[in-house]
Amino acid sequence: MSSIYPSPNADQRTVVTLKSLVTYLVKARYRLLGFGVVGLLLGLGIYYFCPKYYEASFILKMPTANGVSALGNIEKHIIKPVPPSLDAKKLLLRPEEFPVAVLSACGFTDNNEDRKRLVGSLVAYEVNYATAVQVVVRIAGRDKVEKCAQAILAYETEFTNTQKDRYVSYLIAANPKAQSSEQVLVNEPAQLTAAIRISDGIVSPRFWHLLLGCFFLALLLSCFIDWLRYQWRGALSKND
Repeated sequence: MSSIYPSPNADQRTVVTLKSLVTYLVKARYRLLGFGVVGLLLGLGIYYFCPKYYEASFILKMPTANGVSALGNIEKHIIKPVPPSLDAKKLLLRPEEFPVAVLSACGFTDNNEDRKRLVGSLVAYEVNYATAVQVVVRIAGRDKVEKCAQAILAYETEFTNTQKDRYVSYLIAANPKAQSSEQVLVNEPAQLTAAIRISDGIVSPRFWHLLLGCFFLALLLSCFIDWLRYQWRGALSKND
């Protein structure tokens, strides 16, 4: 049976050609096939035993209120989001401030590591010309990701409305005359633009991506092992 490797006495500077590559693939086909099958089985095992992640997303429109001049006067023709959507986005980057109820709803415990994991499970974007924030939650389990998104939504809504109420209270305190005409002030709470959307299927791991990835990694591993053997045979032939 001929070897799939070049002769140990062959010139080590031989350039790999298409012909030599095809010859290698033909001779090593059964080994490559075996490694490929093992890779597929490994991918199936990973897919069926690892957690299945789903995504939930929502868009929260920021509360709005009147602007205020440098002198503290209400500018009735200027409407702005209060707080800015950037503040709502930054809130989700501070793991130390998450309430225990939010951690529990998302399946995490009250420790530093789990708080950081929750931050890593969230992505927030400023949308609609920075008047709203879109939050995407990725958690293992479809029911759990829905509960987590609801808890995050409640957390964000409470934060933004509290900031807006403080701002409006400041406006009224700085403009005593406005107390008798509060109806002309803009004082809109945060609003959910649409129902929380849950992904229809698993977003991670992706079945075919995982299987093909494991399959080709197994093939590369087989080729790498053959390359190491070739190098080892060459080193032995030099020492003879």
